[in-house]
Formats: sequence, C-alpha cells, structure tokens
Amino acid sequence: MTVDAEIATNGAEPDTGDFNPKHRSAGRRIGRSIGLSIIGLGAVAAVWYFTQTDAGVDETAEVSAASFSEVIRTDLVEETTYDGTLGRPAGDALLAAAPGTVTWLPETGITVFQGDSVFEVDAHPVILLYGSVPLYRPIARSATDVVVTSRGTGTITSIPEVGTVIEQGDVLFEVDGNPVIALYGDTPAYRTMADQSTDLTGPDILQLEEALDALGFASDGEMTVDGEFTSATADVVEKWQAAVEAEEDGSVSLGEVVFIAGPTEVSSVAFSVGDSVGNGQPVLSISGPEPMAGRDVEQLEAALVALGFDADGSLEVDGTFTAETSTAVKAFEESNGLTVDGRITPDEVLFADAAVRVSSRLASVGGPVNQGTPVLAVTGEQTVVTMNLPAADQGILEEGMAVTVELPDGTDVPGTVTSVATVASVEGNETVFAVEVELDDPAAASGLDEAPVDVKVVTDSVENVMAVPVAALLALAEGGYGVEVDAGGGQTRLVAVEPGFFADGFVEVVSDGIQPGDMVIVP
Repeated sequence: MTVDAEIATNGAEPDTGDFNPKHRSAGRRIGRSIGLSIIGLGAVAAVWYFTQTDAGVDETAEVSAASFSEVIRTDLVEETTYDGTLGRPAGDALLAAAPGTVTWLPETGITVFQGDSVFEVDAHPVILLYGSVPLYRPIARSATDVVVTSRGTGTITSIPEVGTVIEQGDVLFEVDGNPVIALYGDTPAYRTMADQSTDLTGPDILQLEEALDALGFASDGEMTVDGEFTSATADVVEKWQAAVEAEEDGSVSLGEVVFIAGPTEVSSVAFSVGDSVGNGQPVLSISGPEPMAGRDVEQLEAALVALGFDADGSLEVDGTFTAETSTAVKAFEESNGLTVDGRITPDEVLFADAAVRVSSRLASVGGPVNQGTPVLAVTGEQTVVTMNLPAADQGILEEGMAVTVELPDGTDVPGTVTSVATVASVEGNETVFAVEVELDDPAAASGLDEAPVDVKVVTDSVENVMAVPVAALLALAEGGYGVEVDAGGGQTRLVAVEPGFFADGFVEVVSDGIQPGDMVIVP
C-alpha cells in the first residue's frame, strides 16, 4: 500500500503533554511488529520536520485534504496462516489374511462401519470391528491348547465339531464305537484303573471317584470317595459304563477317559468320521485351563457388546475370554455366516480405529489373493485438515489448540489440532512437521474432499488496547512516532505516541495526549 504524504503540517510540533511512555511486557513484540509495519506498508514513509520561530512552536496546523479515522479501544490478534488440505486421512491398506479368490468387494466411495463386511474371499466375509490392536492371533477360549491322542487303533466313528463345548461326562470322540469320555481332574490318566488284589490308590483314583459321584452314579452311597479303587468302585464304574454305552467291565482302561481341568471347547480336529487312527496319534485339541487374555480380547468383547451380541448382558468387557465371551462370539459368527466355532481368526475379522471409506480397489472380483495381498485402499471417514508446520515454527502448534480453518468459499470454521508429529520430515527442500486438524463441526465441510484451505493460527494477541490505523503513524525527524489529531475548527495537533502491538492494519498506541474517540488523520 502506498502512502499519500500530501498533508500540511505548517511546522507543527508534536504535543507530548505529560507523555510518559509505559514499559510494557510486549515491548519485544512492539519493535518487531512496528518494524514490519513500516517496511511492509510504507505507512510512515514521510518524515515530519518542524521549524521554530521567535514566537515559539506552532501547536496546531490547518487541515488540508485528509481523511480521518477514530482512535479505538479493541483487541488485536496476530494470525499466522498456513496452507492445508481438507480431506480424509489415508489408512493402511486392508490385506487378505488367507489365500483364495475374491468373491465380493465394496464400491469405491462406500463407507464401511463396524459389523459390516469389508470384502469376501471364497464367499467368506471379512467383518470390520473397531479396535486399535491388529488381529495378530486367533482369539479363542485359551491361549494354549491341550492335545488329546488316541490310545488305541481303529476307525473314528464319532468326533465333535470345532467349537463344541465339552463338560464332565461328555464324549470327546469314539474309536470303533468305543467312547472316550471327558472327566474333571488335574492328574492325567496314565494307567488302567481297576479292582485288584492290592487296591489301587492315588490322585487319579480319587478324581475318578469324585467325577462318578458328581455325575450321580454313586448316589446310593455304595462307594466311598476316598481315592481307593475297591469292588464298590468297580460297581459304580459298571453303572457308568452302561450309561455311556461302553464295555461294562468295571475297570477304566488307559484311553477310556481323559481328565480335563474344567469346561472347555474343541479348538481343532485332526480326523473325520471314517478315518483310521493309530495309537498315539493326536485326534483333537481342546482349550487349555488358562483363559486367553489381553487388549485384543478386550476390544473384541467391546465390539460384540456394541453390536448387540451380548443378549443377556452377562458379557463383561474385561479382556478375559470367558464362557460368556464364547457365547457372544458364536452368536456373532452365526449372524455373519462365519464358521460357528467360538474362535475369531484373522481371515474372519479386521480391526480398525473407526469406520473406513473405500478409496480404491487394489484387487479385483474373481482375482486370486494370498496372505498379505492388499485388497482395498481406505481412508478415514471423518474429514480432517492436514498441513505441514515449518521446522522454524516448531512449538507454535500443539495438540488441543484451537485454530480457524478458512474453507475454499471464504467461510471460517473453528477447528482443533489433534496431532502434531514429533519427528520431522522433508517436503521439497523444507523440513516440516505433519499436523492434523479436525473441524469442530464436520458438517461445515460437507461435500469437500482434497480441497485447499487456510489454517489460521493466533500466534500473539493483546486485549483492550488503544489503537489507530498503521497509516496514521508519522515518523518524527527527531525520532519516535506521532499521530495528527483533529483539534477542531479545521486545525490539527501532533501528538507523540509509543507504538506497540501490530495486527490487521492497526497498531496499539500508548499516549497521554489522545484517547478513544479522538479522530486522527489517515493519509
């Protein structure tokens, strides 16, 4: 902006009155701001000279062609503006967790929410759940499985499905029609338990008797639960064998029972009905006694509750996989057409922090994928402003700070800094820190994507100060600054001022010679 210097002074000198410049904490900003004003705007390019006569100093001057502006009391705010882009933050590509053929993909631009399918491989859906921990392991009842082996040879005539709940008295599997029964106990079955001339004793005998008693086969009191295998014990064993359709011989052969710590589930099976099995071959695995626990379990439980798969409200979101967790998992699997086995595997579920928007397809329907093949490129659903903060300005922005975002149509909307990178990167030839800003009202940016915006940051401010337009400042020949004030009757007077904070074309002034409401000449 150029300055019109054609204002007559008639040799007037500044009216300093009782002017006593105040020492201000903003003095550091004063020099910087006013210097920038002078250099950038040329507002005080004219230097005022005053002549003295024998009669003294002229205190007033006649007003020539000039315009006036009112001295005001206001707040001044210094803003720094950065270039930004309004769009959706890019997320990691969604990957296939198992080999197969892609049988369904969502359209580009679709938003996928929790509980929705993100894609299908071999007609099996992969469901999106909310959580920050990637699914790095199958989530099941136990972190460690117990392998159950066959202690005989023959043909598998019965075997449970994965996910079947096993409790005391249940059949684990059958070989040649002979059942292998699960009973509760901590000591593994390691010998044939029978009535011998010298009665067998030990913890295995005790837990056998306890199990038979708990199942109701010793309700008549004919057997003493004392860990000693007697003829009375053999009689109870025969009653039990008849009930489970096992050979009624009153003895429990090695391999006829498997002791487990408590209720469990079948986690895997190695044989199908009709297969031949040999002595010592693993037949199936069951969940171990220690429940699986961790943050991944907790976020799964939270997702199941949020989606309504805790029908009776019994599932506690505590990060421990319980029987209630298993029940909710099975309800989720059944609802989504997944294998109902009470286990969540990486080929069934993907975790993401929030809903995702499909930005592009990286695979094609009908095309093959392997484990780790990118299937979809996604972005976040919420629009955010991304910008680069120059390294020289590091520290100006911090998480939680309020800023203003100017949209392409000139609308200003409030925003909040949500992240500031702690590690610098190089963009072009400049070292910068990546910054993200969320709009306080996301609806204000509806319909905008990858749009250029300005991010305005308040870097300094003063409140309730007296201010005049920068163009009203005059550089005095003897040093310092002044303003020309309307004295009435077509006359003006010069008043010395101490300039301070500068912003938006105004400058803070301190002076005892003027007050808000006075009119100053603005060339």
